[in-house]
Amino acid sequence: MTSIRVLLLICVFIWGWTFVATKICLEYLDPYEIVGLRFFIGLPLLFLVIKKKKYEIGFSRTEYRSLAIGSVIIGLHFMLQAVALNYTSATNTGWIIGVSPLAMAGLSFLILKERIGSQEIAGILIATFGIILLISRGEFSSLGWLTSVGDWLILASAHTWALYTIATRNLSRSRNPLAVTLFVFVPVTVGCMLYILLTKSIQHYASLPSEPIIALLSLGVLGTLAQWFWQIGVAKLGAARAGIFLYLEPVTTTMLAVPLLGESFTLLTALGGSMVMAGVWWAQRK
Repeated sequence: MTSIRVLLLICVFIWGWTFVATKICLEYLDPYEIVGLRFFIGLPLLFLVIKKKKYEIGFSRTEYRSLAIGSVIIGLHFMLQAVALNYTSATNTGWIIGVSPLAMAGLSFLILKERIGSQEIAGILIATFGIILLISRGEFSSLGWLTSVGDWLILASAHTWALYTIATRNLSRSRNPLAVTLFVFVPVTVGCMLYILLTKSIQHYASLPSEPIIALLSLGVLGTLAQWFWQIGVAKLGAARAGIFLYLEPVTTTMLAVPLLGESFTLLTALGGSMVMAGVWWAQRK
């Protein structure tokens, strides 16, 4: 089991890095380029993993509807994140995105009519105050924080991830999740790549320095490997035990963003982030 935990640690480290890598790419590339090229690089690797493990990739006609809905939502999810990182820090992104499990609980209550208890409500309230602290940076008297576009977009992306999970939940239970991921990413990749072909030239990419190229390759290759590692961890440890490792994702983002991007890590960031994680923990504890 030690090797499985190492894989999960590598997974959350990679996911923490993806926000930093996206921030680096945004200095040279548009959001749709980052999303499209990331998937264009990662999909062949994902396909090879699926073929090597001999996972079934066939779907019924009715299942394609869920795949199409999931594709639209996941495309919006990654575009929101890429656009948001133009306006906010990778550090804030790492902490705010941590509310995804709470967004899942709230949307499951609204859409699926699943029960939500007082413990979950308390956790949501604690995390909400932490998010307000992160976005406002402690300046509650000023309403300027209400227009913090990047932070709000990241918060929206946490909800699109929850929507995606709900939309593809039955599929992921009956089919291999990696196969589902492959099929929902294909339309997003095709759409972004067509737009890139129509709007960008080869010279544009030939003149790119090494930093965004390395960052983009890491998004495609490492991001795909992280998906695989995560599925292995969930299969071996279960979703609940594997989910504990997600608490480390914002920590790794901060550890990388401060030295590599020169971002600041203040007491308010620590307090707000801690409240977000505390709210998630409280809502999910048994």
